[in-house]
Amino acid sequence: MRIVIAKKLLSTVGGSEAQARALARALRERGHDVSLVGLRPPWRRPGIPEAVYARERGSVEVVEDGIVFRYLPARFGPAGAAIDGVLPTALVDRQLLVRALVDAGAEVVHSIAREWAGPLERAARETGAAFIETPLVHPGQRWSGAGAGDVARYRRDDAVIALTEWEASWYRAHGAARVQVTGVGAILAPFAGIAAVLGSPRGTSTVLAALPDRPAEAATVLFVGRKERYKGYDALRAAAPLVWSERPDARFVVIGQSRFLGPRPLADARWDERGIVGEAEKADAYARSTLFCMPSSHETFGHTYLEAWLAGRPVVAGDIPPLREVVREGIDGLHAANEPGAIARAILALLADPESARRMGASGRERAAHWTWAKVAERTEAAYGDGIAWRRGA
Repeated sequence: MRIVIAKKLLSTVGGSEAQARALARALRERGHDVSLVGLRPPWRRPGIPEAVYARERGSVEVVEDGIVFRYLPARFGPAGAAIDGVLPTALVDRQLLVRALVDAGAEVVHSIAREWAGPLERAARETGAAFIETPLVHPGQRWSGAGAGDVARYRRDDAVIALTEWEASWYRAHGAARVQVTGVGAILAPFAGIAAVLGSPRGTSTVLAALPDRPAEAATVLFVGRKERYKGYDALRAAAPLVWSERPDARFVVIGQSRFLGPRPLADARWDERGIVGEAEKADAYARSTLFCMPSSHETFGHTYLEAWLAGRPVVAGDIPPLREVVREGIDGLHAANEPGAIARAILALLADPESARRMGASGRERAAHWTWAKVAERTEAAYGDGIAWRRGA
């Protein structure tokens, strides 16, 4: 199959950005011809090759590990690219998209996260490719993908890919007839040498055997994600003093990209706030944590829960339907509303009962094996096949 995966930003920072790259690698391992298409950014971003910036203007093609990356300029030059890189706009030139699809010989165009969905759909129709999207809808959030125009497109799509059964039921309730559920895999390889194992079809036992136990530091709470209010970052900051009132030994490690004009880190030595870090440092943080806490109020899946589970750590997840499906209450972790009191109670409960926390982490590690990238790619491949069949019969 000739597949084009489109994601506006193809950097290595961000869940959906890394998701596009990981899926492309896993599909290539299954023998497919895969390329990625995204925006040529006006400034340097993590994970964007230097070759992209060497050319003065126009589209740039880079090959990494046998996968072609096509970086397309936005309309209106660098100013348009700057706008498109930070706002929910679609300033890509559709004719450049059409040319990229033709050059790739695309049978499938897979749009991830809706950012260029309109131009991509039109380009796919023009070239005769099946148009499939993973919308990552967040009902109730601004620009969530629940608007009338988005819903109308889901109904037209040759296939819609959801990450949970709950998300799939939302699309079906809004009239989308061709919906598949794939989940996602862990983006980070939590320990050295595991990356190839996670992306391979060699089986659950190999995945689990490759993850050695490491000693956790006492009472260490880890957060990994964008430092956004909806991710639970603000509420976690407010929860920390509540935790310290009962567990003054507790330490918080916070990793991720800060938001513009976000709150300052807590002025306490027990609050260790870091920015964007390398994979080795992130893996070490998972391994040394006692528990993982990301109490999101909006999420489609939450791949960081998988990463924590692969390190054998229990999680505190947001108390919303898709996360209640991914994280089983009292089995793999706990749920907490995105508010300080609930978060503090969940953290203190896990710290007070190390044996239950250990059992939840072990259960989560077994559960994570259901979402290896090899399995996700197999499910995605089936969605592509159905989408192509529908398009050819339409």
